Amino acid sequence: MISEVIAPVVRRAVLDFLDDVGGEHNDDVLTLQLNALAHRVARRDVRELLQWLGERGLVELEELGPYLVAEITPDGRDVAAGTLRIDGVSRHKTGA
Repeated sequence: MISEVIAPVVRRAVLDFLDDVGGEHNDDVLTLQLNALAHRVARRDVRELLQWLGERGLVELEELGPYLVAEITPDGRDVAAGTLRIDGVSRHKTGA
């Protein structure tokens, strides 16, 4: 479980990465990418983050076999661009 202190930063990192790679990826690749950026997270943590983002309309989710695929929404892109603020998501770009 990710600490609520750092969760907003990691949520922003997920949105930044999705925005940078064209908008869609699965939880496994996101976990690898986040770990490469020094966000030490487990795949189950990433799934929880994606579900949180999905509940707020920032990503759309689809289960495909063992993967949870996230596609960034227009609101998610606005958060990544810094033009929309959502409580629980850092307003600062992560460098993803």
